[in-house]
Amino acid sequence: MLLVSQLAATAGFMFVMPFMPLYVQQLGVEDAGRAAAWAGLLNTATAVTMATAAPLWGRLADKLGHKPMLLRATLAGAVVVGCMGLVTAPWQLLLLRLLQGTLTGTVAAATVLVSATAPAGREGQRLGTLQMVIFLAAALGPFVGGLFADLVGIRASFGVTAALLAGSGIMVLFGVGEAKPAREEAEGEGGDDEPPHFKRRLVPVLAALFVVHLAITGVVPAIPGFLSSLVEEPRRVAGLSGQIIGVAALAAAAGSLVGGGLAARFGPRRVVIVALLLAGVAFLPQAGVGSVAELWVLRILGSFFLGIVIPVVNLAVRSAVPPARQGAAFGLSASVTSAALGIGPLGGGLLAARFGFEAPFLVPGVLLIGVGLALVALAVVQGKPRYGKIFRLILAHLVSR
Repeated sequence: MLLVSQLAATAGFMFVMPFMPLYVQQLGVEDAGRAAAWAGLLNTATAVTMATAAPLWGRLADKLGHKPMLLRATLAGAVVVGCMGLVTAPWQLLLLRLLQGTLTGTVAAATVLVSATAPAGREGQRLGTLQMVIFLAAALGPFVGGLFADLVGIRASFGVTAALLAGSGIMVLFGVGEAKPAREEAEGEGGDDEPPHFKRRLVPVLAALFVVHLAITGVVPAIPGFLSSLVEEPRRVAGLSGQIIGVAALAAAAGSLVGGGLAARFGPRRVVIVALLLAGVAFLPQAGVGSVAELWVLRILGSFFLGIVIPVVNLAVRSAVPPARQGAAFGLSASVTSAALGIGPLGGGLLAARFGFEAPFLVPGVLLIGVGLALVALAVVQGKPRYGKIFRLILAHLVSR
């Protein structure tokens, strides 16, 4: 029931994304360039407020329970997004997008609820399945939303999104159980030193999460322009761009499903390190491809490895903190993710404008490999001999090249 509810909620939030610039034009911003700028501002506004509010909601989840937080995010989203279909000016839409980021966050709330209710030994599988559903919804939502807007109009699409979110909330309310927040056995145990302590332990995995979402979103603004240099018919660019982005999301969904099982077998840290390095290796050659087919293959491979990382990082977050702190930990994770979702498209667009369409592929590749090697180095410092061997082999290879 939780998976179905999150499929509906995430698809609903993504339902309205394709036509946001067109909606801004309907609200009176007739110039296409200004409308695109408004659309970028609207997306960034939601990311900024969500990054700010997510840690607060996470701490509240530890006190009140995880199911109420998922209900809050879903039902508040239904009301706010429904109101977006009634606005008459862009500034009203901006205010609602700011409010959306403040009150929602269904993915983070669902993740911590799945983590808290998963049976022992099946945490990775459950988190991987949830992330797979989220990727599938992210691929399906824009596609169906664009078609629906063409059929019935943009304003009606906001109503459909509100209905999907309301339905998701009802499913959670009546079909999903609660995991009560765990209490520390001793009231003074950990005390005031525990929160910063677990934050330090989360820094490496949150860095991996940040760079993964940066890589996923940073290349999107560059794909249409990059494809225009690879195909002879300009009319094919829009369709190819949508297909490549959609198939990449499906590849990431497959990676998410595999990641949980790999983490259970090999351990979260090892899986994250290898997936980051392989994703970086798949990203770098994308800047120099000579055909669309090569780009297809490398995008699928890179997205598959990125998809592996996200549920494994969530599993590592779960393992790094006591049960009574998991809401706060996943709140930090949601904040980092929101920051990356806001910075990624903006950074990718600026890189493409300043250095060419190859740069948004090169920079994420370098960052992915850099974070992977940093995690190897950290493991060496912490006295893990097997990672030291991996690090020395990789370093020797890089030096020889």
